[in-house]
Amino acid sequence: MDNEPQHENRIEITPEQLWNVLGMIQQAVMLIILFFVYVVVSIIIARSASVHPGLVSWMQNLQNLFHSDNIPMDLVWGALAGFGLALFLSVLDTLVAVIGKKNVRQWLHRTDNMLPVTRVQKRWALSISLSGSIIEEIMFRGFIYMAIIPLWSHWIWAALLLSAVFSLLHAGVQGFWSTLWIFIISVFLCYFIAHGRSLYFVAMTHVIINISNLFILPLFFKKRDE
Repeated sequence: MDNEPQHENRIEITPEQLWNVLGMIQQAVMLIILFFVYVVVSIIIARSASVHPGLVSWMQNLQNLFHSDNIPMDLVWGALAGFGLALFLSVLDTLVAVIGKKNVRQWLHRTDNMLPVTRVQKRWALSISLSGSIIEEIMFRGFIYMAIIPLWSHWIWAALLLSAVFSLLHAGVQGFWSTLWIFIISVFLCYFIAHGRSLYFVAMTHVIINISNLFILPLFFKKRDE
């Protein structure tokens, strides 16, 4: 069995580079851009809705994502789905190590360099995870997915395309296997949206997956002191 730590082809990132005020600034910029797009489309529709039926349909579908008969239950079920997906992908990750005859403990801790360490880093990590998960869902499963899903005969094709883009955006930092897990998560999130779940549900699912990977699962797989 290979007892050496496994390193994937990824950029080496430290917690100081990830968990700081710049992360929140990035989220704020993304939110401003989304708001700007929404306002521009709203103005176009208000002036000439009959000329742009595609934009009208997109806007209606986007707004429907924010409709829920029971937001608290959406959040509860979304949290359960998020924790379940995080555990499921941890099992898959472990199987990759076993099948590849890798050192399982070292494999599971291969991205520990990205975990927040200090109290300040943990506060930023929690803030960025919460805001980033919500904004990313509005952007990807909301704005973009609602725009491309009518172009395909089945939701899965739009989901695969969106998930490929979504996961590749993480590839440089996360490495191949983590990028694959992100791709799978994205497909699940698209599935939830395509089958009538609200944006509250998928946003909470995304939040819990991030929090599980940053704070909860590392406690279960705590690395033994050498």
